Amino acid sequence: MLSRTHTLLTILTAALAAAAAAVLACRHRRLQRALAAERATRRLADAAHHRDLTAFTARLHVPPPDAAVLAEANHILDTAYAAHHQHPHDPHTEGGPA
Repeated sequence: MLSRTHTLLTILTAALAAAAAAVLACRHRRLQRALAAERATRRLADAAHHRDLTAFTARLHVPPPDAAVLAEANHILDTAYAAHHQHPHDPHTEGGPA
């Protein structure tokens, strides 16, 4: 009888150990999937951050259209002024010296 009880206890212990191992394996797989999802989310966030920072930096280094227009107008005016500039002490200037 003792042998039979010992055998049943051994079988029951083995079954409990197998069930515990199965539960632990399921939890481990679930945690691994959650960790993989977190890593994927982190990679996506890092990639989006890099993309956004690159686009932002590119926009900072491009002059706004108004500044480009003003720079071109300034160049045109400087060129015209240099071509038509008259010395202030020249008696032939229109309106005379200031």
